[in-house]
Amino acid sequence: MPNTEINITPDKSLIKKLGMVGYRTEQAVAELIDNSIDARLGGMEQIDVRLDFKIGRIEVWDDGCGMDMDRLGDALTIAKETKDGEKLGQFGLGLKSACSSLGKAFTLVTSTEGSRCVFTAKYDEDRWLRDKSKDWTNFEVEEGKSKDNWHGTKISISKVKVPLYPNQLSNFRKRFGVRYGPYIRNKQVNIRVNSRDCKPIVPDVVDGTRCPIDITTPSGRLTGWVGLLARRSIKGDYGIHLYRNRRLISAFDKFGIRIHPEAAKMVGEISLNHVPVNFHKTGFLVESPEYQDAQHYFTENPIIKVVLRKASSPKEARQGIESVLSFDRSQTLPPLDARMSSDNASRLLSKAGRFEQKKDGKVFSFEFENSDVCNIRHVDDGMLISIGRKSGAFRLFKNPLFLIALLRIEAELVADDRTHQGFLERRNRMLEEFVAKRLPQQQNRGKPKKKAVRLSRYTLQDDLIEMHDYLEEHFEHEFQFTGISTLAPFLQNAYSRMVYSVYTINGAGQVLLDLIADEFGEFTALLNPEKRDFEVLFEATESAKFIAIREFERRPTPSWAEPEKAWLDLYFDVTRDKILPYHDELDPMLEDLLNVGLVAPARLRMLARGRKMLDEINERLPRE
Repeated sequence: MPNTEINITPDKSLIKKLGMVGYRTEQAVAELIDNSIDARLGGMEQIDVRLDFKIGRIEVWDDGCGMDMDRLGDALTIAKETKDGEKLGQFGLGLKSACSSLGKAFTLVTSTEGSRCVFTAKYDEDRWLRDKSKDWTNFEVEEGKSKDNWHGTKISISKVKVPLYPNQLSNFRKRFGVRYGPYIRNKQVNIRVNSRDCKPIVPDVVDGTRCPIDITTPSGRLTGWVGLLARRSIKGDYGIHLYRNRRLISAFDKFGIRIHPEAAKMVGEISLNHVPVNFHKTGFLVESPEYQDAQHYFTENPIIKVVLRKASSPKEARQGIESVLSFDRSQTLPPLDARMSSDNASRLLSKAGRFEQKKDGKVFSFEFENSDVCNIRHVDDGMLISIGRKSGAFRLFKNPLFLIALLRIEAELVADDRTHQGFLERRNRMLEEFVAKRLPQQQNRGKPKKKAVRLSRYTLQDDLIEMHDYLEEHFEHEFQFTGISTLAPFLQNAYSRMVYSVYTINGAGQVLLDLIADEFGEFTALLNPEKRDFEVLFEATESAKFIAIREFERRPTPSWAEPEKAWLDLYFDVTRDKILPYHDELDPMLEDLLNVGLVAPARLRMLARGRKMLDEINERLPRE
């Protein structure tokens, strides 16, 4: 029987279905950036990404080589594979699947260098599926003339299917800074998101631990580097960034690394240019022989084994308590390592033995006993500091090294003036009595804090998420992010200076301020600021991020304020200080919160009544 030919032209719904591959918004935009990088002419290429929240539109445009009619046809053809192995795009699916996942309509405008022709291709999902006269063979492209010598490609996506909100902006900049770090560092591209540059993210690696990697496997070559973070990551931000052709495929991948806290300092960047990836480039094909070979040879490499051994043997585990408290002769106070964790400090205390330190001809001897007494006394050649590991005084210090350092300082005072001896003996007795009375009040310290409120479109401002997690671990008192800290997605206008707020209990504000100032230098922190404080700071500094710490008698819980309280806190701050630039935002913000059901008028009235603000808040609420 003769063979029969059949028509296997794809169904017109294929473009729509390609958009259902499960991209995250950032991954889909990255596909379009990949295409722009592939079109780089040489020198530094400018790539701009814009999210328009008001009208719901995503734009990506570049000043690359652009496309003529033939290349545009290839770009719009599904599965038109590139033959250039150096290109980021390979499968001919990225443009169509990315645009379709982001929105139901997109417009592509392109022009080549030296040409006056501009080509425009438009796709609208509803119209494409409805119009039976159009198919894969007669897709229309408009041809026009350029008014200038512009070249490049601009893609505009409308009828968006994904949520757009201001928090995405800093997330995109951070992730693109990781994803395209090699291109940005080498000044091959500059990527902007809503007019702000993406900066290459460089991990804080300990000097001397960065090691180059160049490994040859039967199927290809691995190149890059590995090293040790200066501080152990507690959030999983360790591991290897895996690249293909300088484009990040997998961030903080535990490639060849055992997922364990002991390895939580190892970082690196490795290029696997020969290893295949899935068609939307969100991961390597881990079952492929190339990947299996790469992982095996990486794990067995002697350099990797040495770095992993160092990562699992942190400095604090190898040193003794004397090295943590050591000092040189130019210092008055011992340089206590305040960054050491409380757990590691406690382990050092449990293993500590007798040791000596000398200063100005005096010997300071430390001895550790399983008793409940800490004492300082004169001996023949200096001072003896006896430390009882079971002393209740340790309970007053989150880190036991702080008490030991305090005793070390007091020993210097006694050495210089014997009259301090009697004072220290009385102080020890009073301290033990104070601890005994205070202990019952500390029984609730171990209870976990209530979880923060997590609601759609209402979340902690992303600039503060890392700060929140850090404070949960290191700040022993209650705290609560509120106001703009959580309501930033509802701002109608973008401001160059953002003033966030966090509340804590009376007496804890200075500790909170010190923690934020030490760990988050990009923020200017203020404790109980008044109107004049903001006026002076706005004039004197170019800082873009401020955080106002306010102390209250009441204990705030949970660690993010509910929407009603957050808006009321913001209203209270803005109308009292009248210096914060959010006065015109209050009513539109409240209307938006009411429309999406995040604020319940009854609860807002109840909170306002408690603050004696019910009448003025009622004026802003719809009548019952």
